[in-house]
Amino acid sequence: MGYIVSCTHDDEILSLAGSKIERGTQVLSLTDSKVAYDKTHSNVGWETMYLGGLSLLTGRFDTLGFTTFNFDEADPSKTNFEGWVWINRVNTSEPGRDKGCLQTTFNVNTGMTTDAANVAKVKTTSVELSPADKGYIVKFDLTFHGVTKNLTGKLSYAGKTVTGTGATAKNVFGFGFDFQILAKTDFAIVSNNIADLVTIKCNAIFRQTQ
Repeated sequence: MGYIVSCTHDDEILSLAGSKIERGTQVLSLTDSKVAYDKTHSNVGWETMYLGGLSLLTGRFDTLGFTTFNFDEADPSKTNFEGWVWINRVNTSEPGRDKGCLQTTFNVNTGMTTDAANVAKVKTTSVELSPADKGYIVKFDLTFHGVTKNLTGKLSYAGKTVTGTGATAKNVFGFGFDFQILAKTDFAIVSNNIADLVTIKCNAIFRQTQ
């Protein structure tokens, strides 16, 4: 995910595997009426090798969102989220490829919206503190192309900054979520052009009125 500049927040020291890892006490939830997801500054991007490694094929999804999002910096048992993208809004900056071979590969079309076949969904099943850094190890179900698979990813909290002043001031929070899938092996994607391994990088921004 993309990151914003972090600022100082309350810290505590957790000792894991002999190393000192600083974590704060930030709590954030979409159930708070003051918190809103900033879709404009968020994205879900992906990359995979093209034709056995001749080039790197990259893209993103233009329609994305969250059903739920709860974050507790110090207590991962209280962190969970469910996010989604519309598969037919894939964008590689080549319209012919996006509306042609990719939509055909994904078995979707431009007329679809919330159809089950057109929604790829991530839903967490567990979140734990990373023993190596300030991140979080996330186990989650990914539903894509008619298949649901339990996978593991890495969640990162980039921090908080403030935009605006006075009545327009808002807290802005940044998060990252990275994972990989085996598109052909696990999700039955049939293609001679892409590799099996696909890397997915997500950025999420949330804004909170003060």
